[in-house]
Amino acid sequence: MPRILIIDDEPDLRLALTATLEDHGYEGVEGSDGSEALELAVKYAPDAIFLDVNMPVVDGPAALKILKQDPRTADIPICILTAVSDASYEEYVIGLGADAFFVKPWTEDRMMRRLAELIDSRTGSSSGPMSDDSFIQYSPGPSLAVTLQMERSQRLVETIQARHNSWVSWG
Repeated sequence: MPRILIIDDEPDLRLALTATLEDHGYEGVEGSDGSEALELAVKYAPDAIFLDVNMPVVDGPAALKILKQDPRTADIPICILTAVSDASYEEYVIGLGADAFFVKPWTEDRMMRRLAELIDSRTGSSSGPMSDDSFIQYSPGPSLAVTLQMERSQRLVETIQARHNSWVSWG
């Protein structure tokens, strides 16, 4: 199962993206700040990285530079996540070495298709869970789509409840 590293300071966004990735056959590994990006990338050897732009301590562009300059992580595809829809900024981060640029909220189909392309181009095969061929063939009927959304919603609710319960037990 391809492993994807998600670096974002927003826990709810990490949770939502992890759920989306799992629905498409990927394993998500989470980090909360750019300062963790290199350590987690070396530790988990992900097939791709989603990297937020605005984060405390080390921001996305700085983490991107670090990851692309380190020989252990230089060839890992990096997808930038941002709330800023700006063509010049997109050119800037692509120039730093980003392989894809997604504006929040992202389009799930486009994101999963691009992720599969990046993984396939890195491995030289079509072994990713959502390669071009399998993406074209994958068209869930309404009942499957509804089921996937309900399962994702239930996981989100359970995680939020668990976090809430742990906060309440502290107080």
